[in-house]
Amino acid sequence: MIKPILRYVTFFPANLLFVLAAFLLSPLLAAASLLMGPKLPGFLQWFSTLDADLDGGVAQRVKGYRAGLTGWRLWWQRTCWICRNPAHGWQSELLGMPAAGSTIVSQVLSETPKNQWYVMETAKGVRFFCWKRDQPLFGGFYLKLWFGWVNKSYDGRNHHYAFQIGPKRAKFIRR
Repeated sequence: MIKPILRYVTFFPANLLFVLAAFLLSPLLAAASLLMGPKLPGFLQWFSTLDADLDGGVAQRVKGYRAGLTGWRLWWQRTCWICRNPAHGWQSELLGMPAAGSTIVSQVLSETPKNQWYVMETAKGVRFFCWKRDQPLFGGFYLKLWFGWVNKSYDGRNHHYAFQIGPKRAKFIRR
């Protein structure tokens, strides 16, 4: 298990820089999308998600995202989408693990607090991991922690590199 952890730690600084760049560039990328359309071209897609365009919040019915917006409201919604999913394209395309033929070798799930631990293996025998935890905070909020590579392949091609820390509302967590 040491090799996947070393691989994860090695990618960590570059990933943090790219995520920071996604946050900083999100207003410009959203503005460009108003001219180019909701799917960013080429490598610019690294700053967003590969499984959805910049209007993905609408299609996925994420609370607060609305169809039919134009102008500043559309720009703001797309800026928020990039910040909600910063650098997922980068994390999938360049840092991700191939999904084809990958299997879950081991999984441990617990409910209180909600923990998930996965060890997976690519078709070529390369092992990688995913650890998720919903840490209870206060007022119905949880701290959502994800490290490793996501156990699901959102784009159908890769398990993307995960570094996610953020709030999560209790209504999404079943106790």
